[in-house]
Amino acid sequence: MAVLLLSLADTSPVLVGFPDGARLHELAADIITNAFSADPSIDAIITDAIVDGVSRRRPGWSPTTVLTDPTELSLLAVRGDRAPLGGGALHERIAAARLLHAQRANVAHIPAPLLTSTREAVDGEAQSALDGFAAAHFDDANLVAAERPGTFRLRGDNSPAMTAVIPTAGTPGPDGSPMVEQAILAALSGSPAMSVIVVIGDEYPGEATFRDPRVSVVRRAPGPFNFSVAVNTGILHATTELVMLLNDDVSDGAAHPADLGWADQMAVHLQDPSVGLVGALLRYPNGSIQHAGIVLDDARPLHSFVGSAIDDLIHNHADVARDVIAVTGACMLIRRSDALAVGGFSTEFPLSFNDIDFCLKLRRMNRRVIIEPAASLTHHESASREAVAAPWEWDRYIDRWGHVEDPWYHPGHARPDDPRHLARNADHLDPDQVPFIAEPRGTAIRCRVHHSRIPDAG
Repeated sequence: MAVLLLSLADTSPVLVGFPDGARLHELAADIITNAFSADPSIDAIITDAIVDGVSRRRPGWSPTTVLTDPTELSLLAVRGDRAPLGGGALHERIAAARLLHAQRANVAHIPAPLLTSTREAVDGEAQSALDGFAAAHFDDANLVAAERPGTFRLRGDNSPAMTAVIPTAGTPGPDGSPMVEQAILAALSGSPAMSVIVVIGDEYPGEATFRDPRVSVVRRAPGPFNFSVAVNTGILHATTELVMLLNDDVSDGAAHPADLGWADQMAVHLQDPSVGLVGALLRYPNGSIQHAGIVLDDARPLHSFVGSAIDDLIHNHADVARDVIAVTGACMLIRRSDALAVGGFSTEFPLSFNDIDFCLKLRRMNRRVIIEPAASLTHHESASREAVAAPWEWDRYIDRWGHVEDPWYHPGHARPDDPRHLARNADHLDPDQVPFIAEPRGTAIRCRVHHSRIPDAG
């Protein structure tokens, strides 16, 4: 274990904990102290690292990742008067990080590799995590080992009651039956305590009848299909606090390992009152990734790792539950009370951007958004409607949220900016192309003016 004591200009102490055998960048002390001095609201700082010569880019501060992948906390700098850091051992850094979370502290991320370590040291940290969780009695976290060594997932002890809300226009699948039937089966497989509300409108052909007594049907207000109106109708009819929003073109729900249903795995995170929404890993029918969280790049919502294999998640340390700025409305678990508090889905976004808008409203209410890769569904993206955003919806979205920066989208990530394949804009740079960046980024939603909305002078 290693601890470095720094002093700010006002002589207040800063404690820096990092693995024994690792070394700090020659500018690390100056960069860290300058960041603390420049922003007195910063309580702690995390940074990137270089492991065996490979840059390990980290997203912004995520209290969930502290538990699911503790080695992401390889360097933690803390103001001595905010959350005392007892030492450099990983379980001591985790204890400090959990205290910071409990205090709703401002933890900034400096996207620069200020720490250099070896794979051997990281593996040692992983073992330290296993030993440290036991030594520090973190039983309340309900952690179990995940597939990648040194990582964890949260485990629930029960199946809370929840309601799946599935808006549908009754679009038929390849066999001629409504696609929503597969979505219902997927929902019911997610938890033994799941019930389903299917929301239909005037466009639904014929009668909507389902034999399973756990499934009910409600009708939204007359008029053209409006996803937000349909979702809000379902939320209002739900009688459970937990509500799962699902598209009608999802199927094949699964959780891994299989001791929890996929919906129950998501529900574990809502035991933390700071979490307001949980999304799932969605795959195309061929098994490649369709959704593993959303990033905002210059205000544009992009799916991370779209078209990639699961191994790409592992390679980028994105295979664990973690904070993100938003998730897709194709599958999200929420609290009914939170949805009512923010006014539900905005009917000003009838088809596009309503899910991003909802996530950002929850973020503005100091609720965190989590992606849980252990919960997985197949998503037949846009099978039930064409995914085309109207220009007026884009303008309305930018007017409302064009100022938002995404603290979990590393500035070193690639932005190919291919107008024909916008999804590629969320791809990642190769590690040897990552620039050295030393501007700290926190997890607060920061304001800026989107470049395409700046009015003409005069």
